Amino acid sequence: MCGIFAYLNYNVSRERRYVLELTSISSDPNRRLSLSVPPLVFRQEGKIESLVKSVYEEVAASDLNLEESFSVHAGIAHTRWATHGEPAPRNSHPQTSDPGNEFLVVHNGVVTNYEVLKETLIQHGFTFESETDAEVITRLGKFVFDNANEEGDHNVTFTQVALAVMRHLEGAYALIFRSCRYPNELIACRRGSPLLTGVKASHIQIRR
Repeated sequence: MCGIFAYLNYNVSRERRYVLELTSISSDPNRRLSLSVPPLVFRQEGKIESLVKSVYEEVAASDLNLEESFSVHAGIAHTRWATHGEPAPRNSHPQTSDPGNEFLVVHNGVVTNYEVLKETLIQHGFTFESETDAEVITRLGKFVFDNANEEGDHNVTFTQVALAVMRHLEGAYALIFRSCRYPNELIACRRGSPLLTGVKASHIQIRR
């Protein structure tokens, strides 16, 4: 069973710890979290207790301040049962575009043409670490972004990148994009799979 989750806080001061804990609410194996700018990615097999312990051990070994507040903050997560490849950390989500986590995605569904896309990206110099179809999505996002900039379009928007990626994907899916290139944005999109969004202002509004 898979489920994706994202949280975007805007113009309400929250500590980094709050977002970390909010995106750690599920308890499935092979769970990965992404939060902060530049994105921090945590990965651990097992139940939620193992993930939380691993995260705080990594934080304790770094100079990351969990009490630091931000007016804009985002986190994405996935309860991952690998669709492609064995259930293992390398096949967990979010999948990343490169070692610097420039583009990330959590993905629920199946991209049926991922092998063709993967071969094309390999021909353009990309390498892959996982066996997942989701990794193709992140590499494709970076490919689209880099090409736009090489062609002189330095104002390409996150929406334009996501739409360009979606035009190449076949299958049924719901996914959420995140990128350090667009630090205050998340892109959620779907094709044939359910996706719920909630917007809280003076009330909560749920759209299907």
